[in-house]
Amino acid sequence: MDSQQLNQGLRQAFFKESHRIVFWYDPEQGFTDELGQLHLPGVQVLNMQGLSTFGTKLKLELEDTEGKYLLYFPCAEPDANDDWLLDIKLYSRSFYADKVSLIFNDLGLHQQVLREHLASRERFLSSKARLASLKRLIQPTDTEHELDLAMIAVALCASGSDVMTLLCTLADGAVRDDLGLEQNPAVIDELYKFGLMPALLQALREEVGYQASIEEVSDDKPFSFGYFLIRLLATEFCESIGDIPSWASAIAIPSANARATSRALLSRWRDSSRFYQAYDEISGWVGEALHITQKIGEISLESLANVATFEAVERQIIVDLTKAIPEADPRDLGLFSKIISERLDNYWATRHKDDETRRKFRLLYTALSAAIDLFTQRHQHAAGFHFASTEALYKAYESELYRFDTAYRHYFASSQRAHVELLKKLDEAVEQCYAYWYLDQLGRSWGDRVEAEQRLERWKIPGVPNQQNFYERWVAPLLEGHRSKRVVVIISDAFRYEAAVELCQRINEKRYSKASLNSQLGVLPSYTTLGMASLLPHQTLEYREGSDGVFVDGLNTGNTIARDKALALHGGMAVTALQVKEWSRDAGREALKDQQLVYVYHNVIDDRSDKGGGSEVDTFHHVEFAIEELTELTRKILMHFNTSTVLITADHGFLFQQSKLEAADRTSLVEKPDSAIKSKKRYVIGHTLPAAKDVWQGSTKQTAGTTSDTQFWIPKGANRFHFVGGARFVHGGAMPQEIVVPVLTVNQLRGEKAEKRTKRKVGVISPKSALKMVTNIQRFDLIQTESVSEQVLPITVAVAIYEGGQPVSSEEVVTFNCATDSMSERLKQVRLSLSGSDFDRQKDYFLIIRDKDLNTELERYRVTIDLAFTDDFF
Repeated sequence: MDSQQLNQGLRQAFFKESHRIVFWYDPEQGFTDELGQLHLPGVQVLNMQGLSTFGTKLKLELEDTEGKYLLYFPCAEPDANDDWLLDIKLYSRSFYADKVSLIFNDLGLHQQVLREHLASRERFLSSKARLASLKRLIQPTDTEHELDLAMIAVALCASGSDVMTLLCTLADGAVRDDLGLEQNPAVIDELYKFGLMPALLQALREEVGYQASIEEVSDDKPFSFGYFLIRLLATEFCESIGDIPSWASAIAIPSANARATSRALLSRWRDSSRFYQAYDEISGWVGEALHITQKIGEISLESLANVATFEAVERQIIVDLTKAIPEADPRDLGLFSKIISERLDNYWATRHKDDETRRKFRLLYTALSAAIDLFTQRHQHAAGFHFASTEALYKAYESELYRFDTAYRHYFASSQRAHVELLKKLDEAVEQCYAYWYLDQLGRSWGDRVEAEQRLERWKIPGVPNQQNFYERWVAPLLEGHRSKRVVVIISDAFRYEAAVELCQRINEKRYSKASLNSQLGVLPSYTTLGMASLLPHQTLEYREGSDGVFVDGLNTGNTIARDKALALHGGMAVTALQVKEWSRDAGREALKDQQLVYVYHNVIDDRSDKGGGSEVDTFHHVEFAIEELTELTRKILMHFNTSTVLITADHGFLFQQSKLEAADRTSLVEKPDSAIKSKKRYVIGHTLPAAKDVWQGSTKQTAGTTSDTQFWIPKGANRFHFVGGARFVHGGAMPQEIVVPVLTVNQLRGEKAEKRTKRKVGVISPKSALKMVTNIQRFDLIQTESVSEQVLPITVAVAIYEGGQPVSSEEVVTFNCATDSMSERLKQVRLSLSGSDFDRQKDYFLIIRDKDLNTELERYRVTIDLAFTDDFF
């Protein structure tokens, strides 16, 4: 040891650790010559050879009680009974200059008994790199066991020495090297070589109740990391289902502490952003080793709903739900919705980890939720749709029956994206419910009322404005007396009412705007040329001989350029949505600076779904894209282009079904009539048409207010004509999906109105201010403080028990999104498992509720942990 090392060690004792007196015994007398080279400012160095011990005692205790002294003894330390300075030594520091002592000093350790322990770890400490890493992980007050765990962390290149970090690091290495369960990571051999394996096994025993065999401590039969993982995951699985199947009886770790701790430890592992992908791989290995897929088939859905251990369980839950949903009663459908809500907060489908696996399961659960909505609607209307009038049925569609179409759309949009065989049977059941029950029942009931009331001859419904009156009813009142006010009308081709409900909700989630939804009775036939013309300001609508176009005040309106000319007569202009999307803020303001009325033509759904070549099968994806585009388009117009009001409407809606139509779904029509000017799957239009059986025949004079008496045929209900081309996506007829045309009014909010729409998340509290935990696994009640609304948003919280800043339990994630005032529906339970068994009922522990997305603390409650001794598994 050179003088620099001596000075460094002694300075630490005097100046870093603030000792006044340091004893240095040197029986080999190897450092007598070094005393003069010490540089210890303010410290008196006394060579005790020849000095009176008693005199020194008097000096230190009576004469100079403030000074710093180094007492160097060139001899061995005396026995306690013969040591005159023993009482001083008790509050002072001893310094040693051998190799182990140098390491002891360098590590800054306080407990002298560790010097002997360090000597037994000389092989590990021989590396300067390992020593430097160890120094970063230890505390001066560490015990032998804590020191060994820190050495294990260094060997593993782990970031911490807690058991979870050590196991996760081991597992991560095994996955990285693709070792499987039968090969140990190479570092296990190093732990045996350094004598550290007993410390790891002790930690596993204390944390998860793992009882190592005598052989595992020695080199004869090394510890099998793979077998330990099998036991750990099997224990959590058994705890989660509340039973130990016979196949797991020899594997599950048999103690109450083990089942709680395994769940807590694995919960924290799964929550780790660094190590969760290693968990995915490990759990797959263990699941295969246990043949878990074959073993979970007989376990009930309710029991499996508590399990997060294996991905195979997630698949089994989805399989069980797909089988059960079509035949379930309303009560079971409610239970299934609750299970799905909990699974979406669970590990394999959580939105807080965005990878292919989680996205796949979220899609599947979205599909299942939509199927539940669909079959719930069917239960509510099991007797069919029996309404006294077209007005009543129209209003029913506007208020609730559209939900069938939304659920069907959401189901197949998710099912198609997931693209898995798991949903094949449910696909068929959903199609049967929607296409061959709902559309059939709705078409029959609506058709009966239309015919009974001769509604095609008087195409009006009390309280519902007609589409051809759109400008007078919705636009003109906004412009009257407001020369400086600009109104923008967005017309989205084939944007039907049920999609507008969703768009309205999306817009109302924003702080800057407020949307309200109404409807208007669409023109017949419900197709683009007539629908677009009817929305323009006009005195006359008409068809003319030799043209299939519709003329507005004498002008053809077949495209955006033609409509721009028609609007110019009323001080307005027409642009496409694509143009608006491409405008910068300045370019858009310049283009619109003199314009009070602007029509924006948006064409996504009709354009993409009616192209042929199989495009119609993606109709629902096109609807989703349209909703996203319209949300952004509306925001841009309101925020960037000095516009306070936007109206969003459509020319018509559409019918769509996923399955190919059968002969029974087609209206028999031998050939197109010679006088037809346009013939499609849902309509035939001509200046004159002959009488035909099994169709509805009418005149646009009654159904669209044209001055020309132009004739049309449309098939009854949801049927299609026998013409060539796609038949899944159609429009032109009189079904509610086609003629209940949305009118969405969106107003920009500023100042106080915008402030009132400031959104906040719902609160979550415990109904009890002080909590007590008497078992390793316990449920706690949490209550949502108010109902979710437009201004009060759902919240996802993470809940765990902490000692100081360290979690001592599993972390459970739960979403609170109840929109009712029912306290029972607002209450949810979290099931927390303690990690370890060393809890003091006199200590302060806290149940902490955190916002999972923001990672901010919301509430904390003191928890008393008072565990009764138990060693039973269940």
